[in-house]
Amino acid sequence: MFQYKDDWKCMKGMHRQSAGIYRAAMRILADSGARLVIRGVHVGQLQERYREHAHNPHQVSLQHCLERVNMIAEQERDDVSIMADKVADQAAQEGQIARYQLIGNTEGYFPSDLARIKMPFQWEDSRMLYGLQMIDMALFMCGRASGIDSAKKLNDGDKAVLKIVDVIRPAIMPQSAVWYPLEKRTDYGFLTKLS
Repeated sequence: MFQYKDDWKCMKGMHRQSAGIYRAAMRILADSGARLVIRGVHVGQLQERYREHAHNPHQVSLQHCLERVNMIAEQERDDVSIMADKVADQAAQEGQIARYQLIGNTEGYFPSDLARIKMPFQWEDSRMLYGLQMIDMALFMCGRASGIDSAKKLNDGDKAVLKIVDVIRPAIMPQSAVWYPLEKRTDYGFLTKLS
């Protein structure tokens, strides 16, 4: 939608209206009671630190996200079914998660048995499900927002992105973060600096 491709070609040049659609969708998401756990990894640092041993960035982010979701599910004593957007290597991704459950822990600093994550995943095309579309939109907006330098004068597009993220900010869980492998740090405030 943001690039005005496919079904969204008709919105090209209608920036204010497009931002309004995004804001309305994010308001629905925020008002639904959804809780967003966003986990990311700095791809360049991942590849530089681990070189030929680097895992797929999507797989790393998925693992980190599921660890946090599992932690929340343990606190609430509930199991979690996963519905995810289709990816080219979904069998490999799901297989890795099943492997972690079998051996009893994930790799990394916060190993988890992922016991509260139900298998198998439900892989769906996000173009067909509104909930997954909204998650795609929220992730896209948060990614855009995290790249905005709020110390500089903001253009209208940046201002619109920040307003959209403000709508969903209350739904973003504190477990959300971006990992910087070279710096050996996790940035939990990747969106708070934009407040």
